[in-house]
Amino acid sequence: MFLNHLKVAFRNILKQKAYNMLNIIGLATGIASGLIIALHIREELSYEKSIDNYENIYRVHREGWAKSSPVLAGEMKEFMPEIEAIGRFSSYGTRVVNTDHNNPGEVTGYYADSTILTVFNFKIIEGDAHPLVAPNTVVITQSMAKRYFANQSAVGKILKFDNRKEFPVTAVVEDPPLNSHLQFDYLVAMSTFYEDTPPEWISKRGWMTMYTYARLKEGAINKVNERMPAFIRNYFKGHPEMEKLVASKGWQLMALKDIHLHSNLENEMQPNSSIVYVYVFIAVEVLILIIASANFMSLFTTQAIRRAREVGMRKIMGAKPAQLMSQFLTEVLLLTTSSVLLAIVFYQIALPFYNDLSGKTLGIWQIFEWDNLMIISVILLGVILISGLYPAFFIASFRAGSFLRDNKLPDSIPNRVRSGLVVFQFVVSVSLIAAAIFVQQQMSLMKNKDLGFDRDQVINIKLYGYLWYRAFSETDVFKNEFLKNPDILSVGRTGSMIGDRLSMESVVPEGKDQDRDHIPNVRVLRVDEGYLDVMSMKVLDGRNFSNAFNDSTSYIINESAAKVFGLASPVGEWIDNQSRDHRKGKIIGVVKDYHFASLHEQIEPLVIEYEPGWTSYLSMKVRAGKTRETLAYIKSTVNTLAPNSLFVYDFLDDRLDALYKSEDNMGKVFQFFSALAIVIACLGLLGLSAYTIESRTKEIGIRKVLGATVTGIVTLVSSRFFRLILIGFVLAVPLTLYTMNKWLANFAYKIELNWWVFAITGMIVVVMAGIAVGFYTIKAAVANPVKSLRYE
Repeated sequence: MFLNHLKVAFRNILKQKAYNMLNIIGLATGIASGLIIALHIREELSYEKSIDNYENIYRVHREGWAKSSPVLAGEMKEFMPEIEAIGRFSSYGTRVVNTDHNNPGEVTGYYADSTILTVFNFKIIEGDAHPLVAPNTVVITQSMAKRYFANQSAVGKILKFDNRKEFPVTAVVEDPPLNSHLQFDYLVAMSTFYEDTPPEWISKRGWMTMYTYARLKEGAINKVNERMPAFIRNYFKGHPEMEKLVASKGWQLMALKDIHLHSNLENEMQPNSSIVYVYVFIAVEVLILIIASANFMSLFTTQAIRRAREVGMRKIMGAKPAQLMSQFLTEVLLLTTSSVLLAIVFYQIALPFYNDLSGKTLGIWQIFEWDNLMIISVILLGVILISGLYPAFFIASFRAGSFLRDNKLPDSIPNRVRSGLVVFQFVVSVSLIAAAIFVQQQMSLMKNKDLGFDRDQVINIKLYGYLWYRAFSETDVFKNEFLKNPDILSVGRTGSMIGDRLSMESVVPEGKDQDRDHIPNVRVLRVDEGYLDVMSMKVLDGRNFSNAFNDSTSYIINESAAKVFGLASPVGEWIDNQSRDHRKGKIIGVVKDYHFASLHEQIEPLVIEYEPGWTSYLSMKVRAGKTRETLAYIKSTVNTLAPNSLFVYDFLDDRLDALYKSEDNMGKVFQFFSALAIVIACLGLLGLSAYTIESRTKEIGIRKVLGATVTGIVTLVSSRFFRLILIGFVLAVPLTLYTMNKWLANFAYKIELNWWVFAITGMIVVVMAGIAVGFYTIKAAVANPVKSLRYE
């Protein structure tokens, strides 16, 4: 019987090649989209799960801060017997590292406790079994070892950091997994941190400089949470607001697996994603698969009209409903299997484009991993159940007489379901297209908003080693070498780049110590006298830093800082940076508020300190249209000033664009899938219009004989479809407005949700739907009415 079903199925599929090819392509497109999104979601949800015993690893942090103080780990380990191991990281930064072979390159790493290898169970590939103990030693990853030493053993070799410090390699560890927020090339022994840091800073309980991770005993998290209030009281003993710290959970534990999707604290190790985006992608995947399945269902049931007599004859000959269902399910299985095979081809073709859009690194052959094959099986089973069982049951359940007499499907619940599916498809399509436009508008705002400085033609160069020393010790000579080129307009230095999270420090105006508790901490930026000129920042009052004055302890503040300090005329006032051992200085200027962080945040109070010794970037403003020649000159000059230095640079506008990379990627992905959604929806509309024309062929012929025009027939037939599209549009507008308002709440500066976006969306949908409906409608309207009347 199965072979008979298979033979009949092949015949019917080949007999209606156009319909079935349309069906297979539509379903394959939906499945391929579903596969890509499913793998994307799986990767997002897999973060940290490749780390051994990740369920029992937690990060300890203060409210709002990812970092903690240096003394926390030791006191917590002593207080909490439930902790098996605890370790700390502290940023050592992105450094230029080379060897005796003068092969410099940039790498990023941390100071780290020796216990950190135990906390995360990092595998030691070679070298000391207990590294990170002796000061001024370094552990490197396999990738870094291969990069600098190729196939030689790295243990015992010397690495030169910024051409200033030399560290011997004591061990090589496996690379941290890519699906982890913890990424590094090297780890420097924490004892080095204690040598590099003033002793008075080490004991400061409010100095947030460490990332602290604890591995707990199995099932101990509840006990640790219960003991946390007692620990906070012990840790902050004598603090005037100790109980307030207890109530606000002064120290908290966050599960390692939750960091990537649920944490957005100050000073995160890496820019994290958000669980909201995962929910969005799940919704998009489900909607696209439902649309594809609905199209399959619509097109498959549409073909029943051409097989009505076959079904009737089978029933008269004694075929049971189960046998008819089996026949049609065989066809469904063949079509869906073909769709899956084609979907894999589409997946292979589309994946490089998707990776480029989303910034992901999904592998082409990753789909054939066991877990992903299970995902394919689940998607395939779901599609068969949704799109196959219903039409098979629907077709097999009609009375034989109705098929033989009417040769058409009745106007009943199935047709209303089909109309509902069209409405649903266009709700999704309109929502995705409008959302994609709104996301693009928000990204345009982020990239083009007046930031309070000139972002164009600014080049930032990394200062390190001898290059940094020349910039610091021979400032005038150093700058003049660059300014000899007339296309370099200004030169300055800064400790942090636009978009970096600046240090939060306690700065109080002189004479206002009694108001200290009411003055919030402020951001602090260290620069030299040329930086504000490079950035074209406007000084509203006072002056810029200058070599003509003794500016060794001088400050410039922004407008927001003047407000929180309560200073009506700030210039000439003195302020005290209590976080830097009461470093006092005079305010010499007020700069107009500018966006030194991303537009996710409001402009915060900022204190700009004259501190050339703490700068690590050289910023230059170059003439427009001369970028290539000027870059060549800058590189040549850097090599003259500091021979054999690595020339590391970037453009400020590229750095600013990178601040919104995740949102920009999401916008591109939305555009990608909104285009797919409208194409799939129009394929469904094409099937429905084909069914409508098929069932009204004789009616159209009679109307033409009675004098109906082509325009009149097209309007008559297509009006029903456009009513359905209008209903979908009306339902989609409030849904999209609600969703986009929720998303825009993440931005301090955001667009208005204008009505004309929906007007454009409506036009796009109407044009696409008109093409789909018009294909069969116009063909039927211009057909010879004699052929239409002989239809049966």
